[in-house]
This record gives sequence, C-alpha cells and structure tokens, in this order.
Amino acid sequence: MIDALQSSARQREFDADAITLLEALRRGPRSRAELANTIGWSRNTVAAKLASLIDAGWVIEINDSQGDRGRPFTRYGLNPVATHIFVARFDAESVTAALTQLNGNVLDWEQRDLPQAQGPETAIRTLDEMLEAICGRTGISRYQIGATIVGVPGPVSEMRRTVPWSKVGVLPADLAAHFGMKVAVENDANIMALGVQLEHPEAESVLFLLVETGIGAGLVFGGHLHRGFGGWAGEVGHIPVAAGGNIPCICGNRGCLANVASNPVLLRSISTPERPLNTVEDLRAAVIDGDTAAIVALREAGRHIGEAITGLVVGLAPDIISVGGNIAQVGDHVIAGIRETLSTRTPPAISSHLRIMGAPEHNRTGVKGATELALDLLFQL
Repeated sequence: MIDALQSSARQREFDADAITLLEALRRGPRSRAELANTIGWSRNTVAAKLASLIDAGWVIEINDSQGDRGRPFTRYGLNPVATHIFVARFDAESVTAALTQLNGNVLDWEQRDLPQAQGPETAIRTLDEMLEAICGRTGISRYQIGATIVGVPGPVSEMRRTVPWSKVGVLPADLAAHFGMKVAVENDANIMALGVQLEHPEAESVLFLLVETGIGAGLVFGGHLHRGFGGWAGEVGHIPVAAGGNIPCICGNRGCLANVASNPVLLRSISTPERPLNTVEDLRAAVIDGDTAAIVALREAGRHIGEAITGLVVGLAPDIISVGGNIAQVGDHVIAGIRETLSTRTPPAISSHLRIMGAPEHNRTGVKGATELALDLLFQL
C-alpha cells in the first residue's frame, strides 16, 4: 500500500489548488481552521482538498495534541515519504550524495573521489552509480524518488549549466529525461544559503560564504535566491583584492580573491619542506600544534575575504553572514579575519549589528537547502 501511494504521489500532476494547499504546509503542520484562515478558503473546501491529497499520499493526519475540550486536535502535514529526494554535491576532489525524505531526513549517503579527468559524462555516470548503490542499500527504488538536486561549484545558468573550467564541465539540458525525474542543478553555495535561511527563519536576508577550492557566496532575500545574470551573483572569489596584484585568474580577470585565499593557495603558502601541508586535515593539525604561520595565514585569508565582500555587505546589509567550508572551520581564524576587516571597513551602523557565524555542518545545511529546492520543483504547475 505504501509503495502504491509513493508511486501515485510521484506521478501526480498538481492543480493550482493542490499546490496552494501543499505550499501552506511546507513550514509545518496546520489544522483545517489554520489552513482556511491562511488560504482564504471555506473549511469545507479545505476538507475536500485535503482528502484528495491524503488519498494521493502527499498529506497525513497528525493527532498528537489536545484541543480545548480534551479531544485529539488534528493537524495536517506533508507526508515525509510521499516521495524521496536524491541530493548530490560536486566539489573539487569528490562528490557526495544522499537520499532524503521530504522533511530532509537523510536515509543514506556516500562519498566518492573524483578522477582527475572529469567531465559531464563522467559526472553523470558517477551520479548514476551512486544512486543505484544508495537505492540498493535502502530498498528505495528510483521510481520512489521524485527529484534530484545537483550542487556544483561555479555559476549556474538556467538551473542546469555550470562553468566549463570546473571538473563537472557543462551539464546537458536533458538531465530530467536521463534520470526519469525532476532535476535542478544549482550552485553549491546557493543551496547552502537556502539551508541557512531555513535554520534562521527570522532572517530576512542571508549571505553565505563557502571557502573551499574556490570562494563563492549564496544570497537569499525574502526567502528567495538571488542568482543574478547567468548565475554569477555571489562569485566573490572573482572580486579583485589588493593582495591579488596582477595575478591572472581562470575567469579572465586579474588579482582575484581566489588566488590569495582559497584552500590550495593557503596550503601552498604555509607548506614547508620540513612540514608539508597537503590537506585541510594537515592544516588543522598545524593549527592545533600552535603553528604561528598557519594561524596568521588563515587570519590574513579572512581579511582578504572581508575586503572582497565589503561592498556586498554595505550595499545589501544582510541579517546574517554565515561562513562554511572546512578551512573556515579551522580554529575560527578565517571568520575572525572577516569580522576584523568588516568592522573597520563598514559604517558603524552596519558593523555594530553584523551577525557573522560559522556553519560547521555546511553539508547538512546544504541538504536542507536542497530539500527546499526539491519542493519548489515538485510543487509547480
């Protein structure tokens, strides 16, 4: 019966009324009265529409609270197993994939290293293999997965393409047909920015910084991503900074932030023959050992990042600045450098109210953001 409901739920094409009701349930369970007040429908109309979505497997009754007279107080919520979501994220060295329920609960995940010679065909083949492996372990069939969200480094245009210089290359437009489900390709920092906004619903605006092989930012305003022309909004790694000098960048510009503050650059700058630093874990160990050069380099990288985003911060005045990426979490030194620069370069009215925080679980935050994107895909006409 459950499989039949899941199959029916995946195939269902929603009408406008069904989408209105499902959207009203995205932020948590509600009673019929609450739904009627929110949507502006009569209770009878709400009841009829709910019955249809319950039959389709998308909505469930929740009887876990008491009304004024001691009777069970029924609320209605999205059925977390109505369908499932496949989430994948490519970075410079690996791809991580997870299978989640509609509420973001992760059922299974795995990580694989990427071959040096990557490209669209290899990327898609890797996703296919990981999807099959995860389905085999969980017992969830591909037919029970309604959407795939793929996170990639670099700007993404039209929800499917990415810059050719990344290992992923330019992904094709027919991924939905290939996977047999709805698919969205999105910049990884954008996905994480959505996750941060969900974790802090009181924030009207979020600036999320992802400090890894490149340096990107996700911008969320009023609950919506700002992608900019060609998906280039937030590519702060390609903002020139003083320390970048005249160094050429793969983007075609010179003096870009990524040339002085990204992971590979930092590791090369700190590494010595006596103490080679090849990985972030090597760097973490050096910081724990009190390596002054490592600590100073991380703080200086943070200052460079703060310099690059000063204009964004002054122009947009985000409620929250969240910083993710493994290096950003090494001793909090990168975040301290960002805070130091912004405190001196932004007007006191802004600097005195800045909320700058780390995102130590940025991958899990990304899963939350990917779930949000998947619901956007599923609940569309």
